[in-house]
Amino acid sequence: MNSRTLFAASAALLFAVPAFADPPDFDRPGAGFATTALPAGTLALEQGLPTYERQRQDGYLDRTYTADSLVRVGLGGPLEFQLAGSAWNRLEERGHGSRSHAVGHGDTSVGMKWASPGSADAGAFSWAALGTVTFANGDEQFGNGAREVSLGSTMQWKPDDAKQITLFANLDRLKGRNTWTLAPTFGRKFGTNLLAYIETDAIHDAEDGNELQAGGGIAYGIGDHVQLDAYALHRIGRHGPSMLAGLGVSVFFGRKG
Repeated sequence: MNSRTLFAASAALLFAVPAFADPPDFDRPGAGFATTALPAGTLALEQGLPTYERQRQDGYLDRTYTADSLVRVGLGGPLEFQLAGSAWNRLEERGHGSRSHAVGHGDTSVGMKWASPGSADAGAFSWAALGTVTFANGDEQFGNGAREVSLGSTMQWKPDDAKQITLFANLDRLKGRNTWTLAPTFGRKFGTNLLAYIETDAIHDAEDGNELQAGGGIAYGIGDHVQLDAYALHRIGRHGPSMLAGLGVSVFFGRKG
Protein backbone atom coordinates (compact mmCIF):
# COMPACT_ATOMS: atom_id res chain seq x y z
CA MET A 1 0.00 0.00 0.00
CA ASN A 2 1.40 3.45 -0.90
CA SER A 3 0.46 6.60 0.96
CA ARG A 4 -1.98 7.74 -1.74
CA THR A 5 -4.33 4.94 -0.64
CA LEU A 6 -4.37 6.26 2.93
CA PHE A 7 -7.20 8.69 2.24
CA ALA A 8 -9.29 6.01 0.53
CA ALA A 9 -8.76 3.62 3.43
CA SER A 10 -9.61 6.36 5.92
CA ALA A 11 -12.82 7.25 4.09
CA ALA A 12 -13.95 3.62 4.00
CA LEU A 13 -13.37 3.27 7.72
CA LEU A 14 -15.21 6.52 8.49
CA PHE A 15 -18.33 5.43 6.63
CA ALA A 16 -18.18 2.01 8.29
CA VAL A 17 -18.24 3.56 11.80
CA PRO A 18 -21.13 6.04 11.85
CA ALA A 19 -21.86 6.67 15.54
CA PHE A 20 -19.93 8.24 18.38
CA ALA A 21 -18.50 6.76 21.57
CA ASP A 22 -16.69 8.42 24.47
CA PRO A 23 -13.70 10.37 23.09
CA PRO A 24 -10.12 9.22 23.80
CA ASP A 25 -6.87 11.20 23.90
CA PHE A 26 -5.40 12.12 20.53
CA ASP A 27 -1.76 11.55 19.54
CA ARG A 28 -1.49 15.07 18.06
CA PRO A 29 0.17 17.43 18.75
CA GLY A 30 3.59 17.30 20.44
CA ALA A 31 6.29 14.68 20.82
CA GLY A 32 5.18 11.16 21.57
CA PHE A 33 1.65 9.81 21.56
CA ALA A 34 -1.32 9.29 23.86
CA THR A 35 -0.84 6.80 26.69
CA THR A 36 -4.32 5.38 26.05
CA ALA A 37 -5.57 3.08 23.28
CA LEU A 38 -8.81 3.56 21.36
CA PRO A 39 -11.82 1.47 22.42
CA ALA A 40 -12.38 -1.69 20.38
CA GLY A 41 -13.99 -1.10 17.00
CA THR A 42 -13.45 2.68 17.01
CA LEU A 43 -11.07 4.84 15.03
CA ALA A 44 -9.52 8.29 14.91
CA LEU A 45 -8.23 10.28 11.95
CA GLU A 46 -5.49 12.82 12.74
CA GLN A 47 -4.53 15.08 9.85
CA GLY A 48 -1.80 17.69 9.36
CA LEU A 49 -2.91 20.85 7.52
CA PRO A 50 0.03 20.81 6.73
CA THR A 51 3.37 20.51 8.56
CA TYR A 52 6.09 23.00 7.59
CA GLU A 53 9.85 22.38 7.85
CA ARG A 54 12.66 24.79 7.01
CA GLN A 55 16.29 23.69 6.74
CA ARG A 56 19.49 25.17 5.27
CA GLN A 57 22.13 22.75 3.99
CA ASP A 58 24.81 22.69 1.28
CA GLY A 59 24.09 26.33 0.46
CA TYR A 60 20.39 25.67 -0.21
CA LEU A 61 17.35 26.72 1.77
CA ASP A 62 14.78 23.91 1.75
CA ARG A 63 11.13 24.36 2.65
CA THR A 64 8.98 21.25 2.93
CA TYR A 65 5.19 21.12 3.33
CA THR A 66 3.69 17.78 4.40
CA ALA A 67 0.05 16.72 4.71
CA ASP A 68 0.74 13.93 7.21
CA SER A 69 -2.09 11.53 8.04
CA LEU A 70 -2.57 9.08 10.91
CA VAL A 71 -5.39 6.54 11.18
CA ARG A 72 -5.77 4.80 14.56
CA VAL A 73 -7.99 1.73 15.05
CA GLY A 74 -8.89 0.25 18.44
CA LEU A 75 -8.38 -3.53 18.54
CA GLY A 76 -9.69 -4.14 22.03
CA GLY A 77 -8.07 -4.11 25.44
CA PRO A 78 -4.77 -2.22 25.45
CA LEU A 79 -4.03 -2.67 21.72
CA GLU A 80 -4.31 -0.21 18.86
CA PHE A 81 -3.36 -0.45 15.17
CA GLN A 82 -1.95 2.59 13.35
CA LEU A 83 -1.52 3.45 9.68
CA ALA A 84 0.37 6.62 8.74
CA GLY A 85 1.65 8.36 5.64
CA SER A 86 1.69 11.59 3.66
CA ALA A 87 -0.22 11.57 0.38
CA TRP A 88 0.96 15.09 -0.50
CA ASN A 89 4.35 16.76 -0.01
CA ARG A 90 5.94 19.82 -1.57
CA LEU A 91 9.67 20.62 -1.47
CA GLU A 92 10.99 24.07 -2.41
CA GLU A 93 14.75 24.57 -2.86
CA ARG A 94 16.50 27.90 -3.27
CA GLY A 95 20.22 28.61 -3.53
CA HIS A 96 23.11 29.59 -5.80
CA GLY A 97 20.73 31.69 -7.89
CA SER A 98 18.43 28.78 -8.67
CA ARG A 99 14.96 27.75 -7.56
CA SER A 100 13.18 24.41 -7.90
CA HIS A 101 10.30 22.47 -6.43
CA ALA A 102 8.98 18.92 -6.30
CA VAL A 103 5.63 17.39 -5.33
CA GLY A 104 5.01 13.77 -4.33
CA HIS A 105 3.96 11.31 -1.65
CA GLY A 106 5.93 10.01 1.31
CA ASP A 107 6.56 6.59 2.84
CA THR A 108 3.85 4.55 4.56
CA SER A 109 4.15 3.11 8.08
CA VAL A 110 2.17 0.60 10.09
CA GLY A 111 2.36 0.31 13.85
CA MET A 112 0.98 -1.36 16.95
CA LYS A 113 0.47 0.44 20.24
CA TRP A 114 0.16 -1.12 23.68
CA ALA A 115 -1.19 1.08 26.47
CA SER A 116 -0.85 0.27 30.15
CA PRO A 117 -4.04 0.00 32.19
CA GLY A 118 -4.22 3.28 34.05
CA SER A 119 -6.34 6.14 35.26
CA ALA A 120 -6.83 9.64 33.91
CA ASP A 121 -7.37 10.97 37.46
CA ALA A 122 -5.06 13.53 39.06
CA GLY A 123 -1.91 11.96 40.47
CA ALA A 124 -2.07 9.00 38.07
CA PHE A 125 0.87 7.64 36.05
CA SER A 126 0.38 5.98 32.66
CA TRP A 127 2.56 4.85 29.79
CA ALA A 128 2.36 3.28 26.34
CA ALA A 129 4.71 1.69 23.80
CA LEU A 130 4.50 1.91 20.01
CA GLY A 131 6.39 -0.15 17.44
CA THR A 132 6.26 0.88 13.77
CA VAL A 133 7.69 -0.23 10.44
CA THR A 134 8.04 2.37 7.69
CA PHE A 135 8.17 1.04 4.13
CA ALA A 136 10.27 2.75 1.44
CA ASN A 137 7.39 3.31 -0.99
CA GLY A 138 7.48 7.10 -1.18
CA ASP A 139 8.82 9.32 -3.92
CA GLU A 140 12.59 9.86 -3.89
CA GLN A 141 12.55 13.38 -2.43
CA PHE A 142 10.11 12.46 0.36
CA GLY A 143 11.09 8.94 1.44
CA ASN A 144 13.80 7.28 3.50
CA GLY A 145 15.02 5.10 0.65
CA ALA A 146 15.01 2.03 2.91
CA ARG A 147 12.82 0.30 5.47
CA GLU A 148 12.89 1.90 8.92
CA VAL A 149 11.98 0.28 12.25
CA SER A 150 11.00 2.40 15.26
CA LEU A 151 10.24 1.68 18.90
CA GLY A 152 9.02 4.38 21.24
CA SER A 153 7.47 4.88 24.65
CA THR A 154 5.51 7.73 26.21
CA MET A 155 5.25 8.12 30.00
CA GLN A 156 2.83 10.61 31.54
CA TRP A 157 2.14 11.86 35.06
CA LYS A 158 -0.72 14.18 36.01
CA PRO A 159 0.05 16.05 39.26
CA ASP A 160 -3.47 17.48 39.27
CA ASP A 161 -6.47 17.98 36.99
CA ALA A 162 -4.84 20.88 35.12
CA LYS A 163 -1.22 19.78 34.63
CA GLN A 164 0.50 16.90 32.85
CA ILE A 165 4.19 15.99 32.53
CA THR A 166 5.22 13.72 29.67
CA LEU A 167 8.48 12.05 28.65
CA PHE A 168 8.85 10.53 25.18
CA ALA A 169 11.77 8.22 24.29
CA ASN A 170 12.23 6.72 20.83
CA LEU A 171 14.70 4.72 18.75
CA ASP A 172 14.70 4.72 14.92
CA ARG A 173 16.88 2.27 13.00
CA LEU A 174 17.48 3.08 9.33
CA LYS A 175 20.21 1.74 7.03
CA GLY A 176 22.08 0.24 9.97
CA ARG A 177 22.17 3.53 11.89
CA ASN A 178 20.33 4.48 15.07
CA THR A 179 18.62 7.77 15.89
CA TRP A 180 17.64 8.43 19.50
CA THR A 181 15.04 10.95 20.63
CA LEU A 182 14.26 12.12 24.17
CA ALA A 183 11.53 14.74 24.55
CA PRO A 184 10.10 16.06 27.84
CA THR A 185 6.83 18.01 27.66
CA PHE A 186 4.91 20.08 30.20
CA GLY A 187 1.23 20.78 29.52
CA ARG A 188 -1.47 22.75 31.28
CA LYS A 189 -5.21 22.92 30.66
CA PHE A 190 -7.06 26.22 30.61
CA GLY A 191 -10.73 25.56 31.12
CA THR A 192 -12.18 22.37 29.71
CA ASN A 193 -11.24 22.73 26.03
CA LEU A 194 -7.80 24.33 25.74
CA LEU A 195 -4.43 22.64 26.41
CA ALA A 196 -1.12 24.48 26.00
CA TYR A 197 2.30 22.86 26.29
CA ILE A 198 6.03 23.49 26.01
CA GLU A 199 8.44 20.89 24.64
CA THR A 200 12.13 20.16 24.15
CA ASP A 201 13.36 17.53 21.67
CA ALA A 202 16.91 16.17 22.09
CA ILE A 203 17.95 14.04 19.10
CA HIS A 204 21.12 12.06 18.52
CA ASP A 205 21.55 11.05 14.88
CA ALA A 206 24.48 8.78 13.99
CA GLU A 207 24.84 10.53 10.63
CA ASP A 208 23.81 14.16 11.22
CA GLY A 209 24.97 14.63 14.83
CA ASN A 210 23.11 16.04 17.81
CA GLU A 211 20.00 18.19 17.38
CA LEU A 212 18.01 20.22 19.90
CA GLN A 213 14.57 21.70 19.26
CA ALA A 214 12.42 23.75 21.65
CA GLY A 215 8.93 25.16 21.35
CA GLY A 216 5.34 24.34 22.15
CA GLY A 217 1.78 24.32 20.97
CA ILE A 218 -1.91 24.33 21.76
CA ALA A 219 -4.82 21.94 21.29
CA TYR A 220 -8.45 23.06 21.34
CA GLY A 221 -11.37 20.68 21.61
CA ILE A 222 -14.60 21.37 19.71
CA GLY A 223 -17.36 19.37 21.30
CA ASP A 224 -16.28 15.92 22.43
CA HIS A 225 -14.88 14.42 19.22
CA VAL A 226 -12.95 17.07 17.29
CA GLN A 227 -9.65 18.74 18.15
CA LEU A 228 -7.72 21.54 16.43
CA ASP A 229 -4.01 22.01 17.10
CA ALA A 230 -1.08 24.26 16.28
CA TYR A 231 2.59 23.96 17.22
CA ALA A 232 6.06 25.33 16.43
CA LEU A 233 9.62 24.22 17.26
CA HIS A 234 12.84 26.16 16.70
CA ARG A 235 16.37 24.80 16.42
CA ILE A 236 18.87 25.40 19.20
CA GLY A 237 22.36 24.69 17.91
CA ARG A 238 23.83 24.01 14.47
CA HIS A 239 22.21 20.77 13.29
CA GLY A 240 18.70 19.88 12.18
CA PRO A 241 15.79 21.87 10.74
CA SER A 242 15.80 25.54 11.72
CA MET A 243 12.01 25.47 12.19
CA LEU A 244 9.18 22.97 12.41
CA ALA A 245 5.56 24.12 12.58
CA GLY A 246 2.13 22.79 11.80
CA LEU A 247 -1.63 22.91 12.04
CA GLY A 248 -3.82 19.86 12.45
CA VAL A 249 -7.29 18.48 13.01
CA SER A 250 -8.23 15.23 14.77
CA VAL A 251 -11.60 13.48 14.69
CA PHE A 252 -12.74 10.48 16.72
CA PHE A 253 -15.33 8.03 15.34
CA GLY A 254 -16.83 5.08 17.18
CA ARG A 255 -19.85 2.96 17.91
CA LYS A 256 -22.18 3.54 20.81
CA GLY A 257 -21.83 0.97 23.50
